Amino acid sequence: MSKYIFVIGLFLFFASSAFANGNCAQNNAGKIVCAPPGGTITKDKNDEVVCGLGECVVTMTGTILCSSQRGGSAIINNHGKAECTGVCVSASRNTCKGAR
Repeated sequence: MSKYIFVIGLFLFFASSAFANGNCAQNNAGKIVCAPPGGTITKDKNDEVVCGLGECVVTMTGTILCSSQRGGSAIINNHGKAECTGVCVSASRNTCKGAR
């Protein structure tokens, strides 16, 4: 039961971290960065802004995994494992783009 509460908490954390206004956020250096088109932006467990080329999911360990394909999908399957369009890759600060 506590596993499910943890997963729900992580999901709510992930969902509340992305801004609806063009998928942009302010990083720890104060710079506004955005997800690439079709991508996702969120904050990791260290409060760092990270992005993915496609959708991202949070694993039970708190790792953020994203589709390697622009606009790709990501899910947590019935066994608690991430599955992504293409392959799953870790969300990264380097994937975020500077706001224009």
